[in-house]
Amino acid sequence: MQDNRRRVYALTSWTVKKNGAGWFIRRTYENDEWRGPYATETSACLTIARHLKRELVKRDTRLFSAQP
Repeated sequence: MQDNRRRVYALTSWTVKKNGAGWFIRRTYENDEWRGPYATETSACLTIARHLKRELVKRDTRLFSAQP
């Protein structure tokens, strides 16, 4: 049976900066190292999107796999 419950998630915030070497990303509220350089803003944004997708799948799987 398909689960019709509403699923709303607040995902991690990310910060993006640009300097002479390229684009760099990091999670906003963590003490992570800056990741990069990425050649384009598109590459940086796609990397963030992949991280957000993994976070979403992990949360959704953990939340709904524990339910009967």
